[in-house]
Amino acid sequence: MNRRAQAIQHLERSGEDSRRRRALAARLDTALKRADISTACVARLLNVGMHDVQFWRRGITVPPLNVFTRIAAFLDVDAYWLCTGQTPGASAI
Repeated sequence: MNRRAQAIQHLERSGEDSRRRRALAARLDTALKRADISTACVARLLNVGMHDVQFWRRGITVPPLNVFTRIAAFLDVDAYWLCTGQTPGASAI
């Protein structure tokens, strides 16, 4: 595969990853707002930096998997929903 084709594939993956990060950020932000929990509170409870939580809420980065489960438990939301936006057992259309 030539470099141009590789670059195009990379850009396509990056765009898809960006959409996924933004969608996850929207779900996380919504869950935090519904629970009326601040970024600072989440950072303290998860023992992470406040900037980490801010980046997650903006879709710049995503939390590590072990943190996903802690966030989901803390917010009393399903971790699968938080990651994918789907409920467990739901078929993708």
